[in-house]
Amino acid sequence: MPPANQVRPDLEAAPLELSEPHVPAARMALVARLCEIVSWPESRIQAYERQLAADVLVGLLRTSNIELRRRCAHGLVRVADAPKGLLRYLARDEISVAAPLLEGGVGFDDSDLVASVRAGVAAHWQAIARRRNLSETVTDALFATGDTTVIELVLRNQFAKLSTQGVDQVVARSRQAPNLPKHLVGRLELRPTQALVLFWWARFEERVQILRRFAIDRNVLIQELGDVFRIAAAEGWADADTRKTLQVVERRQRNRAAAAQSPYGSLEGALAAAERGLDRALLYEIAHLAGIKPTTAQQILSDPGGEAIGVLCKATGLKRPNLISLWRSLRRPWGDTETTDNPLGRTVYVFDTLATAKAQTVLRYWNWSFTADAANVERMSFDDNALELTLARRNAALLFNRNG
Repeated sequence: MPPANQVRPDLEAAPLELSEPHVPAARMALVARLCEIVSWPESRIQAYERQLAADVLVGLLRTSNIELRRRCAHGLVRVADAPKGLLRYLARDEISVAAPLLEGGVGFDDSDLVASVRAGVAAHWQAIARRRNLSETVTDALFATGDTTVIELVLRNQFAKLSTQGVDQVVARSRQAPNLPKHLVGRLELRPTQALVLFWWARFEERVQILRRFAIDRNVLIQELGDVFRIAAAEGWADADTRKTLQVVERRQRNRAAAAQSPYGSLEGALAAAERGLDRALLYEIAHLAGIKPTTAQQILSDPGGEAIGVLCKATGLKRPNLISLWRSLRRPWGDTETTDNPLGRTVYVFDTLATAKAQTVLRYWNWSFTADAANVERMSFDDNALELTLARRNAALLFNRNG
């Protein structure tokens, strides 16, 4: 018999707790079987039975291990009438569970996907962005996240559709995200007005692509509106809206009336004077002689890249020496004009490769849409519904709202 207070030898090895966790085999079998049932084809189970199984399964999955949840999600990927509650539950699970469904689940409709965007985090948004056949409603929701990586994935997804409002959001966001323009300029949904706003903060390669795609001539419009020009002239150009609209189309770029009254005699004369110093008054004179508003001229001449200066010079019929003269007047850094590894070379490249009529179209777009309400637009929000009133005001907001 052992002494008092000594543990009996036959009890020494007895554990105080279970050395292995209890595995509820019946529960695991139940969850696994229900996962199979809800993923059966329509020919094998009726919709209400599938829904009943899904309702029960949601409650069990909350405390099930991740492997079972993955198996359930994987089984539902190809089920067109998958129960919505179960789909949405799994779509909000950690990404290893949710990804197959979010990327390829055929049971989702747009409302499911939008709800998943709102409830998810960046990894979930990226999975949705990779889906085929994304609608405008879903891409709008993805763009609204403001996540640059997600926006880029959507733009690279050729099966995604973009709304006009969605493209506006991306154009505004791309001001602070330099990698977005290269993915946006090739999208078919991009409109000329949006592209020519994007131009101002795009890099050289994207700028060239924008000009090649959206700088067009106006031959058809000029021909078809010839009689309207004559009517407007007979009325003394009394209607302001008609006059502004026809100015976008007409052949001539320079302002002949301004040249007749200018002390410099011509645009070339004003540029020659600018070599001695360019002040505000002379800048305004150059703008009037070029047939554009001072706000447009200021934006062009202060363009960091310089390619816009090439557009201006080409559109107004200036020669390459005039472009070089203007460049010197602006105190721009010098560079090799025969290569595109410097701002001057890139500006000369745009000047040399762009046709005059096409350059005029670009310049008219800028002058028409960017200067509208420019004096007040900085006090507006890009998300303000009032900006939808006119195309010009919306584009002016994109251009002048530095926080866009």
